Amino acid sequence: MKFLPSFHNPQTRGYTTYYAIVLVVVTGVVILTMFQVIHQNIIQNSMTFFEGYFSLFMIIRNEKIGSEFLRHVTYVKSLTIS
Repeated sequence: MKFLPSFHNPQTRGYTTYYAIVLVVVTGVVILTMFQVIHQNIIQNSMTFFEGYFSLFMIIRNEKIGSEFLRHVTYVKSLTIS
């Protein structure tokens, strides 16, 4: 049971890797659903999107990644406004 706290502590090494893998898998499922390679009902589709947003939120909790993410978001926002 020592591995479970690593999923909640953003300072551990496996934290970012785990949630990045989850985000990649969710992105792949969303792309396959979009191209109608796989079919999901509305509940499964909603849970897939929720899991993706949750994974992104958990990745942003890491200080280094969170600050870089915010920097990129402000850069993209400045491109769309001008």
